[in-house]
Amino acid sequence: MDLLDLLKLMVRRWYVTAPVLLGALAAALVVGGAMPPEYKTTSAVLMVPPTVAPVPGGDRDRTPGNPWLRVGEAPMAQAVQIALSSHEFRQKVAAQGGDPSYEMKVLNRSAILTVDVTSDSEAKSLTTVTAVNQLIRDEVEARQAGYPGRPGEQITTEVLDPGLNITNSRSSILRVQIVTVALGFLIAAVLAALVDVISRLITRRRSTERHLARTAGQAPIAPRSHEDAPEPLEPVLATGRATLTPARRGAHSGKGRSRPATTALSTTPAQGDLEQPVT
Repeated sequence: MDLLDLLKLMVRRWYVTAPVLLGALAAALVVGGAMPPEYKTTSAVLMVPPTVAPVPGGDRDRTPGNPWLRVGEAPMAQAVQIALSSHEFRQKVAAQGGDPSYEMKVLNRSAILTVDVTSDSEAKSLTTVTAVNQLIRDEVEARQAGYPGRPGEQITTEVLDPGLNITNSRSSILRVQIVTVALGFLIAAVLAALVDVISRLITRRRSTERHLARTAGQAPIAPRSHEDAPEPLEPVLATGRATLTPARRGAHSGKGRSRPATTALSTTPAQGDLEQPVT
């Protein structure tokens, strides 16, 4: 059964599918009205390389330098992304009144960190994105704090987009409504198929019962006995044509059956007997 056959079946069993579909639509509207809207925003933070080069010579050559300068800005962005995705930092964001369900990722082949925030209020979204941007800056500085160097010899951060453009999104509500309607359609299709099968079985059973009732109401036809067979006719005269006339049945026999009394035999002279030669 393809989709077209299923739709035809649902139309044929509309008294089953219509209430289910209407109920699914009503449920989708109720769920959409009950769910709060979502507020989304996205920020972007760039890992900036050092602005000055280290000066060789003196005691600086005998002391370990900043290893993150050799590693690079992209690995620094990945390290910060892993750190801020941990439970510890999410709890810090929640302690500041933000939403801990933010998402962080590093853009492909770059040192740019993006923060996606989705919350149930505009204020909470703003608090979350502000707290995460500050934690990114603090984490980059903390990872390089133990290494000596002049100002400008460290990787810094620059906020490309602070995430102040907060938008009201109903995409999740729309997804829930679509899933609710699709589930209602599936239930309606299953019920229509089940009702169709049950209806066919009932119709077939009633047809069988009517056929058996008609067969049982017919009287059986008794086979003919040898007494009902007609008696043999008298032999035809050899010299002429014989015309047989059935006679009426006579009186009933002792067994209660009527038997033919006689068979009238009328003879017609043959043509050879009528034409005799003249002497």
